Amino acid sequence: MAKKVLLVDDDPSIHAALLRLIKAMGCEALTAATCAEAIARIKSQTFDLCITDLQLHDGDGRAVVREARAARPPVSVVAMTAHGTVGDAVEALRIGAADVLGKPFHLTALEQTLARLLSPAPPRARPTPGAAVIGEHPAMRLVLDRVEQIADTDASVLIRGETGTGKEVVARLIHGASQRRGGPFVAVNVSAIPEPLAESELFGHVRGAFTGADKPRTGRFVSAQGGTLFLDEIGEMPRGVQVKLLRALQEREVTPVGGSEAIPVDVRVVAATHRDLEGMIADGTFREDLFYRLDVVPIEIPPLRERRQDIPALTEHFRVEVNAREGRCVPGFALDVVQRLGAYDWPGNVRELENLVERLVVVASHRMVVMNDLPAHLRTSVVDLENATLDLPDSGVDMRIFLTQLEERLIAQALERTGGNKNRAAELLGMNRTTLVEKLRRRNVA
Repeated sequence: MAKKVLLVDDDPSIHAALLRLIKAMGCEALTAATCAEAIARIKSQTFDLCITDLQLHDGDGRAVVREARAARPPVSVVAMTAHGTVGDAVEALRIGAADVLGKPFHLTALEQTLARLLSPAPPRARPTPGAAVIGEHPAMRLVLDRVEQIADTDASVLIRGETGTGKEVVARLIHGASQRRGGPFVAVNVSAIPEPLAESELFGHVRGAFTGADKPRTGRFVSAQGGTLFLDEIGEMPRGVQVKLLRALQEREVTPVGGSEAIPVDVRVVAATHRDLEGMIADGTFREDLFYRLDVVPIEIPPLRERRQDIPALTEHFRVEVNAREGRCVPGFALDVVQRLGAYDWPGNVRELENLVERLVVVASHRMVVMNDLPAHLRTSVVDLENATLDLPDSGVDMRIFLTQLEERLIAQALERTGGNKNRAAELLGMNRTTLVEKLRRRNVA
């Protein structure tokens, strides 16, 4: 069945060209010239893609973006703007647009974008654009402001934050709001590359460069030509490869392993880490010159526990996404559930919240999520230290010994309550089973 595309535009100079392109790609095209008409079509019909101008005669095209993303199922959106700034692009991406094209644009760029968005993809592989930056906490507004300030430059960016805070989402936001958005976004998890293969992975290799290199390989730098290269967990990069990365950034060229000719590269590098790079510089495991080359524009993403006011909005965002993706109709979360989610510290940050919401929505299916749906470590009450009868003795206390004794007491109670079941005990204590087993091993408890 042909894909169905809604074109929302009131500019006759490009309207016909866009229609021809959409139909040439084998898609069914419907049009709207106003916000009101577009929203009415989205409410009454199902579309695979929406292409909308952000400046329409009767209103702001962002309303069309929001309506398309709120549809069931959600509609992917390509936003177009001729009048806006980088800020318009950032905002469109933040509220869910999959891509933004600045007018005038080459039809080839749009064709590539449409091909990418209309190609079949496994449901679970679909991204949740802007999830990490949903909410109004001042720290996140600072992140968005910084993205807007630097998106249209080629300055290197270093994104810092704990695991699961959404560093890649922010990197994609930077790419999507930049002049390079028509080029590729290539993400590399540095920590997942075995050290002997790191150089080949980044810079490529020629045939016969080493045992097993029976054909040439294009490295990630060349694959990202004209676009953005995202180096996640840059702190895990072997020191020997750091030297070659620094040279590639300085010279803007790479030499494949075993090769003799350098290849010019036009790539913007965005790096990310949860590691203390300054500490690594001090102990000699990370090069100071590379740090300064990457840290031209620093962006700090706060952990979720420091922006608790955003948890309800994130929870709602993920509920809507999972409902649409999994065919569920969960209407919402009970008030006490939302309060409990807001009181939790989320060591896994936004990623942990997203995974939990998916689990809760899938299990609840067509009803409200209630307290009993939560895992045990979230159902148990948070200790009220403010009102607890816990007094500091006049003689003082050895805090280390006291906390060790308290931990041992709680572990013993959890094991007793669960009949020795380590999985359930770990849930009650809000820790991984492996962590509990390790603590028991240290105490010589089987």
